[in-house]
Amino acid sequence: MIKIIEKLIGAIRANLIFICKINSVKREGFKHYVGRLGKIKTEKNAGIIIGKSLYLSDRTVIGAYKEGILRIGDNNFFNSNCNITCYGKILIGDNNLFGQNVVIVDHNHKHNQLNQLICKQGFEIGTISIGSDCWICANVVICSGTEIGNHVVVAANSVVNGKLLVAGTYAGAPAKLVKARQEL
Repeated sequence: MIKIIEKLIGAIRANLIFICKINSVKREGFKHYVGRLGKIKTEKNAGIIIGKSLYLSDRTVIGAYKEGILRIGDNNFFNSNCNITCYGKILIGDNNLFGQNVVIVDHNHKHNQLNQLICKQGFEIGTISIGSDCWICANVVICSGTEIGNHVVVAANSVVNGKLLVAGTYAGAPAKLVKARQEL
């Protein structure tokens, strides 16, 4: 009974967020869940587009800022403490699993000028693309400019910076292909 009440509260929480952000968050369907302390953040010129059936666990925060566009497809699950920060463009396909503590960030701080504080130098913004049927395991960091294809598994504690296009398992910092997936 408690589980049913928790799911209902999470669904209500999601709908309240969507109602409050009606101009900046577009959604398809109604099967959405936002856990305790979960947040969906947007700024004035930014937007988030959410497909059918999105599950954001406790303390997961997704946000689009400046003029960023964050597109999340159908049937995506984000475990607790995930963080997505979009200043440019992040595209996430369908039917993906994201483990605990996954960080996805499409920008980097500029830091070339010694005579100016790093926090005052602005950002270099890139695009991130994640395909469908992917499993991004716990503690993975996905950096600006990354492209992940379909049917990819990224092992725990990996750092992704580049193109992971072959269906398979990737691991390490930076993540490299360790085993290709085979069709049966």
